[in-house]
Amino acid sequence: MKNLQDVQLFLMDMDGTVYVGERPIPGAMEALTELKKRGKKVLFLTNNSSKTPSAYVEKLKRMGYDATAADVYSSGEATIRFLLEERKGKKVCLLANSAVYESFEKAGVPLAEDGADLVVVCFDTELTYEKLVRACNYIQEGKEYIVSHPDLNCPANPYPIPDVGSFMALIKGVTGRDPDLVIGKPYGVMAKHIAERFSLSPSEIAMVGDRLYTDVLFALNNGMTGILVLTGETSREMLDASSVRPDLVLETFSDVLTLV
Repeated sequence: MKNLQDVQLFLMDMDGTVYVGERPIPGAMEALTELKKRGKKVLFLTNNSSKTPSAYVEKLKRMGYDATAADVYSSGEATIRFLLEERKGKKVCLLANSAVYESFEKAGVPLAEDGADLVVVCFDTELTYEKLVRACNYIQEGKEYIVSHPDLNCPANPYPIPDVGSFMALIKGVTGRDPDLVIGKPYGVMAKHIAERFSLSPSEIAMVGDRLYTDVLFALNNGMTGILVLTGETSREMLDASSVRPDLVLETFSDVLTLV
């Protein structure tokens, strides 16, 4: 097994990694608390752009982990930062639910239904046909098209529900276009933000998650250590069939304590 003593920052996926739905995975919260006692940094990193950090903080606290808003970074937040830094002043046609729409607005992103310069698609759990048509029209006019993350579905009970990747497939069916840029895991924008924030090299960062094509691939694409946990989406059989090879495979996250 790979030695993790040089890792200073653990990037943590949430659903399937430290909890499943409303149930904490046994030992996960305790392991996170112990890592911090040992001087390691922890940042919860999620592709889910349908919620604000405060919603995750409340959930983590209910499960016994003393989190703050600074402990959570979502693809929605990363998209806001990208727009403010790299597309400053550009008017955005945004597909997002009301809470996330408001967070873009409060951050100073210029939002517009008419006369938009680009389209941003987040995990809009309040998606309407009118919003979808508006976005598709802009995309067919050749406007820049950005999405917060590429996940096809979001874990839910009793079945997974459509996520941004499913929206992307629908939009491509109408417009023939893929996004010009994807912000979230497994791509590089979030990795750049994190490296700048913590002043760490990729070799000092590990990404822990239950999905090969977002969590583990994010680590491998960006020079980090990729740790797969088998408490969520990925089974041993799926791992064996995949070309994505994590640096480390753990039955459950609490096993990490033997390696740091």
